[in-house]
Amino acid sequence: MIAADMAQLMFRCPYTNKPIRSGIELVSKNLKAVSSYPISVQCPHCGKQHHGTVADGCLTDERSPPLSPPEP
Repeated sequence: MIAADMAQLMFRCPYTNKPIRSGIELVSKNLKAVSSYPISVQCPHCGKQHHGTVADGCLTDERSPPLSPPEP
């Protein structure tokens, strides 16, 4: 696999709206296969731990992180 195929999984803090790097890299074609996996990220902006699924994030090579958290 070529490193260029990898993209960073990003989230947004629901309190500050700032981007959060998850530290997870994925091949974009594999995103759908893991989209329902639960994930927690420690937010460097508000200090809280945010919980959700991989589908709540986005890959940096496809688009910018969402501007607001998805509706439940």
